[in-house]
Amino acid sequence: MNSAKKLINQQDKSESNLNKAGVPAANNRVLGDGGGGSSKKPFILGTICVVIVLVLCVGVGVQQLKPRRVLTVNNTKMTMDDMMYPIYERESQYLPLDETYQYMMGQSVWDVAYQGEDSSIDAGTSNSEGLKLEIINKETEYEILYQEAKNAQYDITDEEKSEAAKQADDALKGLTATQKLKLDISKSKLSNRFEKRILADRYKADQQEILNKDVDEASAIADISKEDNRQYDIEYYYAPLTSTDDDGNSSELSDDDKKALAEEIKALAKKAAKAEDFSKLIENEEESDIKYDTGNFTEKSGWSYVSDKNLKRIKALKNGTISNVFIDDSAGYYVFVKMIDNNSTEAYDKECDAAISAAQQEKYEEWYNNLKESYSTEVNNEIWDSVTIGAVTTGIVTAEDLQKMSEDASSGASE
Repeated sequence: MNSAKKLINQQDKSESNLNKAGVPAANNRVLGDGGGGSSKKPFILGTICVVIVLVLCVGVGVQQLKPRRVLTVNNTKMTMDDMMYPIYERESQYLPLDETYQYMMGQSVWDVAYQGEDSSIDAGTSNSEGLKLEIINKETEYEILYQEAKNAQYDITDEEKSEAAKQADDALKGLTATQKLKLDISKSKLSNRFEKRILADRYKADQQEILNKDVDEASAIADISKEDNRQYDIEYYYAPLTSTDDDGNSSELSDDDKKALAEEIKALAKKAAKAEDFSKLIENEEESDIKYDTGNFTEKSGWSYVSDKNLKRIKALKNGTISNVFIDDSAGYYVFVKMIDNNSTEAYDKECDAAISAAQQEKYEEWYNNLKESYSTEVNNEIWDSVTIGAVTTGIVTAEDLQKMSEDASSGASE
């Protein structure tokens, strides 16, 4: 559609250029007298000019009508128009963070190190370049898996079609007609895209299930220490030995203030021994210098709120018991703790799950890379090299637009 518009505009410009050159408009031109009079020469010259311009117009038009191919997977060609939505996905995810990165780190979110999930991208690659590679890699993977799914006689179900339509509605929500046009997205285009993704994901999940059977889970977790990952779950009250002013400047409390704070937290600890609910000891926590929280730490990681000596005392607590107050100036806090679980396996289980998932992912990547070799894939660098992630759709849908869309979504969800 965009190419056709360009051709029409080019032809309009050609007519305008003829007028500027002194060639009359088509409906005002006089054909010579047919007898070789003085008007014949201008007619011939004018005709030649028209022919030349029309040939140039047609040539330019044909060139513009050629699809701006970016990626080819076997016989499937993906153009820059096809890439607009995956680019918008990434840019709309990171753009709201840009102001924070500029303020906190003095760097754009596009210039910091890559933060995506593509393990094939080298460390140190900028977020902009990394996301650019991620898009190509992911679109290639989706297309290959989709083609494999179709070859395996997979069909989209009615439920999956409904899910794709819902995803399309969600993706379009909050966008104006102009923004949709500039992004080259519509309900039908996005529904088709999401249907292909869903089918590709289903095929991938089925293959992953088969591949997982070959993963040696015992070997994957063999080096994970259960002792190091022993987890302690606690509830606690703490009082920092520093104060912060309205400008964010921090300063250490005076000795007198520390002494008063120590007496206050000790009184609270005595109250805890008789309380039915450990978490409700402070009536107005917002105005109190002492705060309540929950947390956990592992044998290996320790807990920075207390010294190593006092940490040993906390680890020795039985479940359900409450400690004395640790007046620990060196750690920067006064603390007392209630032990909830002194032998939780949560951290160990997470480490094991992560190791097994990594082994499963490794199996999948090996399988996928072998599959990819059987496909013909090509990136048109003439087009793709000129793309800068962080500057493609960010002028179409700005950070302010995304903020408003987020606020509208939150408002709608709360009603």
